[in-house]
Amino acid sequence: MAKAPKTSATATTAPVTATAERVTYDITEAAPPFIAGQRVGDRKEIELTEDQARNELLSGHIRPQGITKTA
Repeated sequence: MAKAPKTSATATTAPVTATAERVTYDITEAAPPFIAGQRVGDRKEIELTEDQARNELLSGHIRPQGITKTA
């Protein structure tokens, strides 16, 4: 016999919906096959949220669009 799920009459909190803005980034030559869980393939650009892009920017796999490569 399965247990009945617990229900609470005081649980009236509405779910949080995040409206994250996506920004387009250029993919660098050093990028691995996957960026933020997305297969890159032959793409030169990728749209990511700020949270998704944070680690990839620090790793040098992407750069903000319009920023040129410095020697």
